[in-house]
Amino acid sequence: MFAREGLPVAAADPPASNTARAGGTDEVPAALGWAASGLMWLTGPPGRAPLVPDGPVLGRAGAAAQLFTDLSRQLGRAVRPDVTTLLGGRAALLGLHRRGTWSANGSCRLLPAADGWIAVNLARPHDVDAVDALVGALGDQLGLGAADPCLHPVEQAWTALSAAVVARPAADVVDIARLLAIPASELAGPHRPRPVRTLPIQGARATPGARPMQDARPIQGARPTLGVRPTGDSEPTRASWSTRATRPTSSGPASPRIGAAGAVGGVGAEPPLVVDLSAMWAGPLCAHLLGEAGMRVVKVESVHRPDGARRGDPEFYDWLHAGHESVALDFTTPGGRAMLRRLVERADVVIESSRPRALAQLGLDAAELVAARPGRTWVSITGYGRAYADAHPGPDPVAFGDDAAVAGGLVGWDRAGGDTASPVFCGDAIADPLTGLFAALAVAASVLGGGGHLLDVAMREVAAWVAAPPDRGMGPPDGEADPAGGEADQSGSVPWTVTGCDRDGWTVHQAGRTQRVLPPRAPRLGTGARDAGRARAAASGADTRAIVDALCPG
Repeated sequence: MFAREGLPVAAADPPASNTARAGGTDEVPAALGWAASGLMWLTGPPGRAPLVPDGPVLGRAGAAAQLFTDLSRQLGRAVRPDVTTLLGGRAALLGLHRRGTWSANGSCRLLPAADGWIAVNLARPHDVDAVDALVGALGDQLGLGAADPCLHPVEQAWTALSAAVVARPAADVVDIARLLAIPASELAGPHRPRPVRTLPIQGARATPGARPMQDARPIQGARPTLGVRPTGDSEPTRASWSTRATRPTSSGPASPRIGAAGAVGGVGAEPPLVVDLSAMWAGPLCAHLLGEAGMRVVKVESVHRPDGARRGDPEFYDWLHAGHESVALDFTTPGGRAMLRRLVERADVVIESSRPRALAQLGLDAAELVAARPGRTWVSITGYGRAYADAHPGPDPVAFGDDAAVAGGLVGWDRAGGDTASPVFCGDAIADPLTGLFAALAVAASVLGGGGHLLDVAMREVAAWVAAPPDRGMGPPDGEADPAGGEADQSGSVPWTVTGCDRDGWTVHQAGRTQRVLPPRAPRLGTGARDAGRARAAASGADTRAIVDALCPG
């Protein structure tokens, strides 16, 4: 997978043969592992037995986390991501539960259309306001006017939308919704795309003298530990970073980094600088993991539109951003855009989650900036990817974690109805944290390989790659050879049952063992935040003056 993208690292498939059962390990079969992880708490219809997804979700995510541990160790500080906390941490902080065809946070719903299922996410006021136009375009002339006036406006929107889509093809509904900038997706069947792509960069080259990549296959049977923390005996050192520093070449000098105290430091004097232009969850999680690996992270926001996640749960925001510096700029002014570009030009890694057109309005072109300096890595995290946007006319689709997961086929299946199965949401906006993990893994591989990559990481593709059931005769992505030699049947070879009730709790029985269905675990403050002495995320723009002074000394 990664080798085909110019990142010579073995694929993050879970080991085959007798290993993970739908995300378990040799010692813990799938349903037991899912129950212990806290994710079963979030998967299934309310008031009834919780469910397990068909695909090896935890197994593949755990393999990616194990690979990130190996690469972060090579970077200088080994980080051991606990995938159960990464995937369920927000739900733990918010006290979320499974809600079946409603997402755990309530903003997204699965709706039956004439020929399949769709997910629609009314996460923003704009989305609710646009429903009247959507149902009108679908042929319902009454629109919200026919809804019960006693209902809350959001419920009026859902009632009208549910009635309007049931007789229309799923693709038609999704196409019209996207024209109105409403996040919507069709439920995809099993497929296994590439979760990470490297896009061509004219004139880009890897850093001379960078250490060659080593094979970093995940260890069979390895189990992630609780929390995200370094191993303690592998702290980053000035020397370890300088061996991978960008060096002047015949094609032009490398840009200096910003010193930790605000002064411009010499080449190799400081750890790699990550400029995080992203927002919400996937991009910031990528930045969080890179910060835990010892990189310096500077979050950049607009003074007019700061990260919307700041308005959410403060503990969740602190978990992702504590220890990072914060810069707020006025992107509507030439000076603000110029300062943004100067900061990006000094970055070793750039993380963004914007459409290329939006970046162009800020004077940023990812391919140009990667090609301009050897060794720079740029990761673009979107719902469907830059390649999708280039291949499809019209506006780039908006996506959040729940609807993107449905687009990738990452759902649970409620088969209580006999021959008829209904999809239910799996976890909490699960495509977001999965994508953040895979993006961090790709960045680590790029940095160790010398950089010079424009990485395209799409939430839909990551969800599809993780969710693909291995028992459907599906081969590796794009015809690649599977280094694991294939995967065992991970959904039905070890039967499982669930007993209990919501009041007394649920218990999973599998392979002669039992496991209570546990609630998700809340995340803990990362080592990067503790080292920086920042237990809380910085206020928006708290470090702007120091960093601007460093960019413009004197």
